Amino acid sequence: MGTVTVTAETGKTKLDSRWLAARSTEVQLTGTQLTTTHPPAGPTAPWMDAVVPGTVLATLVKNKVVPDPFYGLENETIIDIADSGREYYTFWFFTTFQCKLSGTQHLDLNFRGINYSAEVYLNGHKTILPKGMFRRHSLNVTDTLHPDGQNLLAVLVHPPDHPGTIPPGGGQGGDHEIGKDVTTQYVEGWDWIAPIRDRNTGIWDEVSISVTG
Repeated sequence: MGTVTVTAETGKTKLDSRWLAARSTEVQLTGTQLTTTHPPAGPTAPWMDAVVPGTVLATLVKNKVVPDPFYGLENETIIDIADSGREYYTFWFFTTFQCKLSGTQHLDLNFRGINYSAEVYLNGHKTILPKGMFRRHSLNVTDTLHPDGQNLLAVLVHPPDHPGTIPPGGGQGGDHEIGKDVTTQYVEGWDWIAPIRDRNTGIWDEVSISVTG
């Protein structure tokens, strides 16, 4: 796995490549361990190449763990979160980036959309993000950067608190339980829209780092 290099010049750098992902129940390490002493070395089990920005389901499709839900009736063969439980679609995402600041510079770590809640670990330091699919988060991580410039980032992403159940025969919005959360309701199934099995869980929008003066 490569490392994204951020220069000391002011501006924004997207972290949209070189991510790894793994199901949380298959990783017997804490976020602090992953970002200090035991980082994943590469896409070896249980870790796989991740799609960021993207959903857990997108990562599983990319790695051929599940079939393409847009092909034929393949979506019907993918286990739904109502049957698997939320832990099945609770995933770690991991990456590294190289960054050294100078003078009075600051570094912000930005998430433009995580569904639904997340714990962020940077070099062993933990931050719990407020819940909500449409929230945007900007974290001042200046004092968390590693002195040698090599930084380890892990994000534990949890599905919506109320992913809901699809009634027999379908139905508009399933049982509507997902409406208790600040997230998209149609993913439970709506008219012609097939249920999205992971309820769009993941780092589904841009991640970036911003250097300011």
